[in-house]
Amino acid sequence: MKRSLSMVLAGVLALGVLAGCGSKPNDVYKQQPAAGDKPQTTAPAPVAKLKIAQMPVIDSLPFWVASQKGYYKQEGVDVELLTFKSPNERDAALQSGEVDGMMADIMTSASLMASGGTKLKLTSVALGATKEESPFAIIAAPNSGITKPEQLKGVEIGISNASIIDYVTEKLLKDQGFSAADIKTTNIQQINIRFEALMSGQIKASTLPEPWITLATAKGAKVILNDAKDGKGNYSVSVITFSDKATQEKAEAIKRFFIAYNRAVNDIRLNPEGFFDLLNTEGKVPMEAKATYKNVPPSFAQAPKKEDVDSVVQWMVERKIITAPLTYEQLVNASLLPTK
Repeated sequence: MKRSLSMVLAGVLALGVLAGCGSKPNDVYKQQPAAGDKPQTTAPAPVAKLKIAQMPVIDSLPFWVASQKGYYKQEGVDVELLTFKSPNERDAALQSGEVDGMMADIMTSASLMASGGTKLKLTSVALGATKEESPFAIIAAPNSGITKPEQLKGVEIGISNASIIDYVTEKLLKDQGFSAADIKTTNIQQINIRFEALMSGQIKASTLPEPWITLATAKGAKVILNDAKDGKGNYSVSVITFSDKATQEKAEAIKRFFIAYNRAVNDIRLNPEGFFDLLNTEGKVPMEAKATYKNVPPSFAQAPKKEDVDSVVQWMVERKIITAPLTYEQLVNASLLPTK
């Protein structure tokens, strides 16, 4: 792998997650203009300011579209999006009160609440309302000779330990009938290094998110298991999390934020491929992926499903990532979402 490709890709981070093509807009948003961008003559005064932590990942596209189109201002909320280079920095910002909320995943949010006592609530799905929205797949390296799932038995698969990548990998393989003894993994935390290890043949397989899937397959790698098609459950769900303090003191601002967010989702669903420039500048998706990358339009804001949350929490307890389970009611607050 050429050094230049490494530098191009070094900024790309992914979680999961991380939006479905088939669902219909909520009734309340049918009242919005077709493209969601009809200018309002007057905007209400902002009720409060929200600071929301972001990562340069594809899950965050509606946040950026709403900002670019001025929807936050039109809905009367002042939103500042702060981009962090690593999950640890993002998580620390929420713990310290530097930000009111963040785009993360169920596992991260539950871990923060269980281990650090951080009081927070999952308020909505960001990406992954259904399994068809998943951006994850287990990929075989070019020239690895692996073309079928059963050939992954005993093969070390590059993952990031105790992460959503780890969770998705285990779930997909067990869905194929793999036993725990059949599953072998190797921990490569940084996504760009894991990608390069796969493409150079240092490892035969790896679990990757988009846009790395697109880049890998364009260079001869093969998708062996795709979460969106092969998973029996919905394994990769990213969520919008707010601190308890924010949900109590800035409830009206959060409600208005979600109205603006849903207007942006409406735009993306009407033109799924029309926001690649934002994915490039904000999400650090390389321009070389533009020709083959197919954006999956995100779903409107909605509460994460109980079965999805419970499955992640149970896995975390089994892996001893957390010592005791958290209930759905402890983790989720969907009362601030727009009503139909």
